[in-house]
Parts: sequence; structure tokens; C-alpha cells
Amino acid sequence: MIKPERLRKLLTQSIPYFANNPEQLQLFYSNGKIQTTGANSLSYQYHYELEIIVTDFPDHPDLLFVPVMEFVREQQSELIYNPNSQDKISFEIDPNNNATHDIYIKIPLTERVIVQQQGEAYQVHHANEPQPTDWQPIEKITIFVKGEKVYERTVLEQ
Repeated sequence: MIKPERLRKLLTQSIPYFANNPEQLQLFYSNGKIQTTGANSLSYQYHYELEIIVTDFPDHPDLLFVPVMEFVREQQSELIYNPNSQDKISFEIDPNNNATHDIYIKIPLTERVIVQQQGEAYQVHHANEPQPTDWQPIEKITIFVKGEKVYERTVLEQ
């Protein structure tokens, strides 16, 4: 599965806390299923929940959720554009003290795997997700709380 590592890369590039503390960002897969098509090929689709656990996060949760939503828009866009799926991302936030939070996020993901037989060998690749036509990568994140700018950062090259 490749989507979780794409998310890890985006979060590490976007949020200095993860670049400096990679152990504070943990990704787990749960409720995994493989959906087959019954076609002649061995192609299939992964269905699973990506569980993101962030510990001792010192910044405002928006700093985390904005790149997560960018990832969802690029990698699982039906969670944004399909009205029946727009409430499928869940989260919990546990305040540790006045300075940090533990944040738990669950995102249902799918990955299409194309399997083609070439002679006696199989070639396996993950299909790209359809992209919304108006998608733009995040270049800068600014967070306002009650009208006051509390954070601003330019995102590193991806």
C-alpha cells in the first residue's frame, strides 16, 4: 500500500514538528479487505482505514488537518466530492495539557492494484487516482484563530 507513505511525506514536508520528531507520527492500517472483480486478471482493490496517531502535537490542529485534507483531495477525492462520503473521516483529540494534544484520525482509503501477466511473471502496479481538475498543491499555510494570525508557514517542495 502506497497512500500512507504519501501522506507521511506530505505531513513531514508541511509540518516541521514531524520532520524533527518522526516518531510522533504513526500510521496504522485497520479493517482491511481485498475486493476482487472476478475478471480474468488477478487485479484487486485494497479497502482499509488509515489510522493516524499524532502524539504531543504542540500546534493548532488546523495545521494538521489542512494537509490531511489536501491528501484526501488528491488521493481519495470521493470523500470530498461524494455527498454520501463527506462525513467518513473521523477524529478524536485528547488534550495532554495546555501545550500539546494527542490526535487520532481515521480515513477510509482504497487502492486499485493492477495485475497483468507477462509470460510466466506478473507485473503489479498501483493505479493513479482520478484528479479533480481544480486541484492546486498547498504552498503556504496560515492559521487564524478568532481573526488573529497564530501560525504561518511556507510548505517545502514536494
